[in-house]
Amino acid sequence: MIAKKNTSIWSRGLAALLAIVCVLSLAVGAFAQAPEEQKFVMTYPEDMQALGFTEPLVLDSVPQRIVCLSASPVLALYEMGANLVGIPTSRVVTWPEDLVAATEPVQFSAMSSSDFDYECIVELEADLVLVGSSSTEVGEQIESLGIPVYYVFAGHTVSYDNIKAQTEALVKAFSLDEASTAKGEEIMGRFTALEERLASVQPTYTDKKAMVLQSSDTANHYIQTERGTLASMAAMMGFGNVYENETSSMTKLDFEQALDYNPDLVLCVGGGTAEEHKALMEQAFSENEAYWNSIDAIKNGNVIYLPVEFCSTAGIHVIDNINELVDCIEAFYAEK
Repeated sequence: MIAKKNTSIWSRGLAALLAIVCVLSLAVGAFAQAPEEQKFVMTYPEDMQALGFTEPLVLDSVPQRIVCLSASPVLALYEMGANLVGIPTSRVVTWPEDLVAATEPVQFSAMSSSDFDYECIVELEADLVLVGSSSTEVGEQIESLGIPVYYVFAGHTVSYDNIKAQTEALVKAFSLDEASTAKGEEIMGRFTALEERLASVQPTYTDKKAMVLQSSDTANHYIQTERGTLASMAAMMGFGNVYENETSSMTKLDFEQALDYNPDLVLCVGGGTAEEHKALMEQAFSENEAYWNSIDAIKNGNVIYLPVEFCSTAGIHVIDNINELVDCIEAFYAEK
């Protein structure tokens, strides 16, 4: 009987010891996982993954000195409270004054990236650089300096859907506390509000066609497809586009072909302000009046002139651009 009692006690002791080991193992496991959970992670949206950017960027801590070589993510990062130290100059958006005061201007062009001065990134002590997807060689060079790089969708035309997906990824990464999470929700709410407004105006314009002219001077005129910046905005309002070309977002205007387009509205965009572009286009029309008046919309004054902001986009500023376009077109037809 004594032997059986000792065996029973030993069994209970072993069970207790195993339980303690299990608890310690779970504690050690949780401790081992905690640092990983605290890492800063930037994932890529589906459109970027389709371009080959599949692996998320994982950093040990939240970056404190961020440089943007692309204009697209600047405003979203600024509003999310990210610490920007370098931003690109831009012709299509005016940066907030306090952002300009707190950052250094970075001169970068994807068209002449071979001349880029990498020393400025080093001097800014950047711990994260955002680079356009079309400038991977630049990104690789920055990474070789030991500086992490995150790529954003870039190109001559960045669509609304690209911007929305990119913004959502940035918001997710920089929602670090209650305040930034609320700000992220507010930013994404602007996209929702815009889409609701567009849905409400689409029935008004669905039977109308737009012709989008982008001109650099009185002799050089291009026409946008629905993938062009301004033409895509008009399409979101419900307008059909008079010209389509699956290979590009914009092509040189075929003057003879244009006579068959018969648009209800002509949207003209170029460098400078709307007033400056109007003066340029009115000069172009007067220099070849017989031709341009063969297009009824131009002859009848159904033309809207827009500033350089509508040639390309700058991230979440696209929301303001589209709302401005809706306002402009609604006011135009209200006066007719």
